[in-house]
Amino acid sequence: MQKKPNHSFTIEEALQLLVSDRRISKGLHESVIKQEWSNIMGTVIAKHTTGLYLKGSELHLYFNSSIIKNEFLYNKEKAIKIINDALGQEIVSDIVIR
Repeated sequence: MQKKPNHSFTIEEALQLLVSDRRISKGLHESVIKQEWSNIMGTVIAKHTTGLYLKGSELHLYFNSSIIKNEFLYNKEKAIKIINDALGQEIVSDIVIR
């Protein structure tokens, strides 16, 4: 993004510059996933999810149900596609289930 002659930015441009920092965008993506987890995956899966965090492009998930964990193992690729579609960009490349 080019600076304007008087170094003024619109609020939108300033926010885009701020979010373009990788450390900040990672935290923003993780918080969006956490907030929207029940909408993305449904209430049953959200109820049994005990933790999730984003490490690089890997989403680490913790479940308290072995049945949900097993179903997620079989449908990892579909879950990655659903999560990325919900976020509107390619953020998650792999899911680690624990």
